[in-house]
Amino acid sequence: MKKTLKYFLIALLVVAIVATGFVIYVYNKPHRNVANEKAVSLTAEQLYQAFKENEQQANQLYLDKAIELTGRIAQITTNQQGQTVIDFNTADSLVTINCTFKEAPQNIKVGDSIHFKGICTGYIPDMNVVMNNGILVKQ
Repeated sequence: MKKTLKYFLIALLVVAIVATGFVIYVYNKPHRNVANEKAVSLTAEQLYQAFKENEQQANQLYLDKAIELTGRIAQITTNQQGQTVIDFNTADSLVTINCTFKEAPQNIKVGDSIHFKGICTGYIPDMNVVMNNGILVKQ
């Protein structure tokens, strides 16, 4: 019985050390700077169509990658963290490309055509494609 308890405590200690190391690694991992990343250039419509036609393939091509989008602003809002969020128009009036800025862009308005660069974080079917950590590349 003592031997089993000893091995259990050693295993528990090893798991605790590995878990602590992982948490420290993730916490200290440098944040991505989208401005310095090479991006795939697409229109908002092309990105939407890629996900609509084959979500699995689009995930392989674009998920967690820097994307530079060109499109027309359908809506400008602010999220719960106070960040500016724009929606790009797509051919489907119910679906948008939802893009969150790291810092609020100046002088943009609904209807403007802009270049947005951000990280593609996923697709919510029949709703939107989500992009984060964005910057305004060109207005």
